[in-house]
Amino acid sequence: MNFLKRSALVTVFSALGLSTVQANEVTTLPTIRVMAESELREEVGPAPFQEDEKVRQALQHRIYKTHTDMQNAGISEITGSIEYEPQVPSGLSQVSPELQQYILAVASGFQSSDPTNGLFRILEPLNINRNNIDGIRDGTIKVNVDDILRLQQQIQYGLKDFRQP
Repeated sequence: MNFLKRSALVTVFSALGLSTVQANEVTTLPTIRVMAESELREEVGPAPFQEDEKVRQALQHRIYKTHTDMQNAGISEITGSIEYEPQVPSGLSQVSPELQQYILAVASGFQSSDPTNGLFRILEPLNINRNNIDGIRDGTIKVNVDDILRLQQQIQYGLKDFRQP
């Protein structure tokens, strides 16, 4: 029996000895901890900027290619035309006879060999003609207000007849 007591005692001491040895050798396992940015910077330190020469050259090449593609963009060969017709019926039949004569005189003046004839025909109601044009060339112009009002009334009456069908 003595032998059994001794072997039991040796087993208990060896078990205690092994457990204490194993307890000293235990390492901590890595864990995930939530950290604020400032705590993370304290733990790790600032990450240095490392420029990769090949990446920079590839980006520069891509930017250059994009710019040249934009500048050399082709125009499609398909062209179209838009036909636009005004809603107002063409012809001078809707206009008063006085305004018809005025429009035809201005148009023929512009179509003549000297297009200023049409311009002077427009300015005729204001008493501006080739003889008194020197004031305009100097940068000054003298126009009678009554002439302007008379021209305005003539245009309004002519357009009034034109607007009504």
